[in-house]
Amino acid sequence: MGLSAPPSPPLPEWVRPLRPSPSSRAGRRCHGDGSQAEARRVSSQVPGRPGAHGAAALTQAPGGGRAPRAGMAGQFRSYVWDPLLILSQIVLMQTVYYGSLGLWLALVDGLVRSSPSLDQMFDAEILGFSTPPGRLSMMSFILNALTCALGLLYFIRRGKQCLDFTVTVHFFHLLGCWFYSSRFPSALTWWLVQAVCIALMAVIGEYLCMRTELKEIPLNSAPKSNV
Repeated sequence: MGLSAPPSPPLPEWVRPLRPSPSSRAGRRCHGDGSQAEARRVSSQVPGRPGAHGAAALTQAPGGGRAPRAGMAGQFRSYVWDPLLILSQIVLMQTVYYGSLGLWLALVDGLVRSSPSLDQMFDAEILGFSTPPGRLSMMSFILNALTCALGLLYFIRRGKQCLDFTVTVHFFHLLGCWFYSSRFPSALTWWLVQAVCIALMAVIGEYLCMRTELKEIPLNSAPKSNV
């Protein structure tokens, strides 16, 4: 007859594993739910997080950098066809053209003690290197192109439209010369001077306008990142 092992004695109370009571499990569950709700509330107030709202969410980009604000967007307005604005700009640039040309002619004529006349402005045959009035008129037209480039900067302020307004101003000047002398300008010197003036006025005006447009774009040296 085989011998059976004696039954093991019961373990004392301090050795038995402690099992959580139902009340303690419910308390921990409530505490965990409260911590998660508090974490979601805090994360919703951090800009750039999925739960961000309000002004903070509008100023924080997904990559950690700062997104463009509403004030910056107003600087890059889309072009809208406005005939009244375009017409007023044409009249303004034509006034600047003839006003500054008259001042340059008066200044140059005053230096050589010559009497200014409208022929220097509207007579296509007077431009040339052979006569003093012709040379003074050519110098005044070249200086006037530089002055009108500043007019493009202050009154047009868009680099893409500088060439359009430059050609428009000289087209009306062509009509004025045609009407003043009652014949179409055919002198080669007049056309060469006008071509040089168009090139100077358009290139310098577009360069100045592009520099102004680039200054209005704020660039951050390094984007900020949230760790």
